[in-house]
Amino acid sequence: MIPLCRIGKVKQGPLIGWYIQAQEIEMPKGILVSRARNATMDQTLVLDGIFPNIEKLEAFFAANASVVDWDLEKGE
Repeated sequence: MIPLCRIGKVKQGPLIGWYIQAQEIEMPKGILVSRARNATMDQTLVLDGIFPNIEKLEAFFAANASVVDWDLEKGE
């Protein structure tokens, strides 16, 4: 399962090297995926989309970020 509101670094897949985060949003309802070039998520922020449910979110990660390191040290 993809943890929400945690920043991870993509280790395998087309998005390798990016930091990525998924979080629930209310308007529009769904799960927003964003990514950046640093662990604080403030450089080169990219919004990959809003996914309506966990299944669609997991399919996105399987296709684009199949291995993510969710256990980052702060500032890595």
